[in-house]
Amino acid sequence: MMLFNRDRDRPWKFTLATLLFLIIAFYIKTQNAYVDFLDSSIVDVIQKNQPGWKTLLYRGVTSLAEPKLAIIWVLILAFFLWGFKFKVPALWCLATLAGGDVLATIVKDVVKRARPSAHLAIDDGFSFPSGHVFGTFLIVAMIWIILIPMIMTVWKAWLVRIILIIWLALVMISRVYLNAHFPTDTFGALLLGYLWLQCAEGLYIRFAPVMQKWPFLKRSEI
Repeated sequence: MMLFNRDRDRPWKFTLATLLFLIIAFYIKTQNAYVDFLDSSIVDVIQKNQPGWKTLLYRGVTSLAEPKLAIIWVLILAFFLWGFKFKVPALWCLATLAGGDVLATIVKDVVKRARPSAHLAIDDGFSFPSGHVFGTFLIVAMIWIILIPMIMTVWKAWLVRIILIIWLALVMISRVYLNAHFPTDTFGALLLGYLWLQCAEGLYIRFAPVMQKWPFLKRSEI
């Protein structure tokens, strides 16, 4: 039994996510007024109250979601998967994050959206899509589809799912709260992460059985 099952709806999921992402990217690239209005409306809600504890919380969240730290989290995940004979899934996790980072970087360079005017100096580079949200989404997805099915107790599995959803939401909010990104940067990151995940899962289904025959992966679960 493979880690991922063949999904007849995958092409539709990929196509829909891609279309939505391209629409958002296009409107951002052309500096559409509706996008500006949507962003400013959401920013007003998120930044309405800024007590010290909330700022401290979101700074902590965004620090733990750093793209550089995402590499470490995935390395740790891959290390444990490899140790438990899930060698092919371990390599898939590493390749998915690496390929995703390349894709996100290309999109940033194509859209070239400037960050919010009040952003911190540490938040350099282009704004769309959010690297923090993109990396977090991929890590959450890896845990969701690889580790959660291994949890035998139903309520524990759902508890982990809820925690993952809350964490992803906190990362998205923190990037807007700290003026690092516009809200549409975070939505775009989710869509880009989802369409890339569909590609990565499709590639896994195609190549995992082949990789399992390689000498150093022969005893790997797939």
